[in-house]
Amino acid sequence: MGDLVRRLVSGNKARYRDEELDLELDLAYITDQVIVMGYPATGIEGLYRNRREDAKKFLDHHHGKNYWVFNFCPVKENSYPDSVFEGRVSRYPFPDHHAPPLAILPLVAREIRLWLDGSPERVAVLHCKAGKGRSGTMACAYLLSREVAWTTRTPDQDVSEKERAKTRAELVMNAMPADEAADVASSDGQPGDDPIKREITAGGEKPAAPEESAVSGQGAKGAAAPKRKDTQDSLSHVLELHTSKRMKRPSSPSKKLKQGVSIPSQRRWLYYWSLVLAHQAPPGFWSTDPEVLARPSPKVRLTQIKLRMRELSGFKTNLVRAVNTLVDAAGLSKTTATTNSRSHVWASLARYDDDFVETLEEWERFTRDESGDMGVRRKGAEQMDGQTFADLFKEGRFDNKKMVRSFARMGTLRDEDIQKEESKADGKIETLLLRPLTGDKWLSIREKIEAEEKAPSGDAANVESEDASIYDTTQTLKGDGGVVLDAHRELRVKLYLGQVFMGWFWFIPTFHMPHPRGAGEQSATLVLTRKEIDFPVGIGSSILDVSVSMEWCSEAADVANPPARQGSAESMEGQGEPPGVAATMQAVAGGEVKGMAEAKRAADD
Repeated sequence: MGDLVRRLVSGNKARYRDEELDLELDLAYITDQVIVMGYPATGIEGLYRNRREDAKKFLDHHHGKNYWVFNFCPVKENSYPDSVFEGRVSRYPFPDHHAPPLAILPLVAREIRLWLDGSPERVAVLHCKAGKGRSGTMACAYLLSREVAWTTRTPDQDVSEKERAKTRAELVMNAMPADEAADVASSDGQPGDDPIKREITAGGEKPAAPEESAVSGQGAKGAAAPKRKDTQDSLSHVLELHTSKRMKRPSSPSKKLKQGVSIPSQRRWLYYWSLVLAHQAPPGFWSTDPEVLARPSPKVRLTQIKLRMRELSGFKTNLVRAVNTLVDAAGLSKTTATTNSRSHVWASLARYDDDFVETLEEWERFTRDESGDMGVRRKGAEQMDGQTFADLFKEGRFDNKKMVRSFARMGTLRDEDIQKEESKADGKIETLLLRPLTGDKWLSIREKIEAEEKAPSGDAANVESEDASIYDTTQTLKGDGGVVLDAHRELRVKLYLGQVFMGWFWFIPTFHMPHPRGAGEQSATLVLTRKEIDFPVGIGSSILDVSVSMEWCSEAADVANPPARQGSAESMEGQGEPPGVAATMQAVAGGEVKGMAEAKRAADD
């Protein structure tokens, strides 16, 4: 009975059956040295995930002391003492369903490589909660950093040659498969078309030439940086390999495997990493040049977000209104919202804790090998100022609270920001221009919402609210020119209709901007289809595409700091954003039962 429940929870992921130990685990060998598995749980969670004692029994039996565990769960999500696996545990925490700070990718890849290079008998065991998105992203990050061919043998040495041939065939046939469960297919998507590959190859600026890149060309001692395989081919191959090993084979030959790394933003991060590895990152990105480091980071201005979506039916509009009312009545949020007007579509801009990211990037520079190979850790880089990397996460310094918090809001300001049209392909369409909201404009919109909903009278100024709720005016921009962003830093754009979560996406501006930056106006527009947005289920399935307009700030403006990540006391504790119940109900309304649980968890994060 327990295995049946675990199979249901595993869904489309492959499971490992060990006849010798009579164990079945949510576990897969991506290569003969890289294992990905679900969280090793205890108690009630052990009834539907890998039981901790079973995972340890399997690893001890097959690998003795030759395994090292890499845990990507924050303390507030899941945790266990290192002693469970005899101290062979490294932690690189970041939230479920999110893209990580980019600097985590080289740090993980380098430590995995350092461990595995110690002996061909060693294995790296990667896990998050489900053992799919975060652990899959990091497994792919490591594999992208290697120049060698991978083998995929497992403890089961009796796998038939026919089975291995079938696996090899699937690697070819299932190139970049579409994932219906996590990503809603776009109306113009082609079979087998990968949106992230299209996003970075069609219509955008080409990456910087190798001689322009901060991490390209010569190593620290003048040695030529190692040449790498074509970026796109390497990324495609790694994603295909992970998918073929981690996901369950479909019952019908006509169906394709679900994607292993299926969240578009995580796949986008792997593309960024592949550019860094190929020494094609934008100029100045992750530079170790003291002169570059002494200068302030280049800034971009996010001027507007254009959202195109199908007009909601009367039923869905009323349902969203009911969800907002239910959330308020249940006391789950201190916001009040309506859906009578699309003026209440809004976006929250967020990023990781600045100290967290700066610390990771400092360790990335410190551990970078002098040869210029971004996947190799420099010898003697175990400690920096008497501290090991593992010391950073002791006592949950960065991950015992909310790791991502918002700093600005965007919404419609004028009637002309909402345009309606009709097309044969998509029916009635609304186009909304979301612009930065100043404190006064945000307050005005909030008061309109309250008036339309006939909210109970009260002093709104006394309400302590989440940093991304409609009551928070502390982090809005002070001008209409746009939101100033660090071009080299990650950004999350989270879309809402009232209090109902519609989807989000992560990106790093500099990878989508024209280079080199010169005098005069230089702008770029990042266009994402619904298929390139994370968790666009339910109401979010009405999204057609999102366009993010950005322009370079002048170099003189680089001294300006982006809006600070601050918020209420509740925000610091990670409470109060429009809650997951709204995402759950609207997912049901949209008929997206498969995506319901993921949408709820994503909205909660």
